[in-house]
Parts: sequence; structure tokens; C-alpha cells
Amino acid sequence: MTIIQKFEPEESNKGFPKKYIGLALSGIFILMLVEIWVSNNIVTYGDKLKKLSDLTITLNTENQMLENEIAKNKSLQNISSKSAELGFSAPESIQYIR
Repeated sequence: MTIIQKFEPEESNKGFPKKYIGLALSGIFILMLVEIWVSNNIVTYGDKLKKLSDLTITLNTENQMLENEIAKNKSLQNISSKSAELGFSAPESIQYIR
């Protein structure tokens, strides 16, 4: 028995198959969507961070003002004048009960 084979010329594939081109294009499209989503989130978080930074500055300023007011109210001169208004004064003569 003899084996007979037919030799047919092979078709040469020039370029990539359409399947690979479609996969590459869909991958690029998905990467573009992810990039847009990430950029949008970064801008949103930046805006929130700016608002928090402004709020921090406002609260620090208000805190400093309140600390100054507390220091003014705790001063000895202020306390002595308030106590004199309310009738507290140094005793002139001390009396003992026997």
C-alpha cells in the first residue's frame, strides 16, 4: 500500500485575524472608560478635600478667638473687678466666735 498525499499550497495569513483586532479595540475602549471614571473620582475627591481644608481653617480661627476670650475672662484683673461688683471684698477685721 502506498500513501498518497495531496500537497495544496497553504494560505498565508497577512496581518492579524479580525478576532485579535476586535479584542484589542474593546480592551482600549474599556481602558478609556476606566480612565474617565478615575479622573472623575479624583476631581470629586479634590473638591471634597478643598471643602474640608477650608472648614479646618475656619475652625482653627474660631478656636483661636475662643481661646483668646477665655484667657481674657480668666485674667486676675477681670476676676477682681467682677468679684468687687458682686460684693466680695477683703475682710477689714476678722471676728472670731468663742
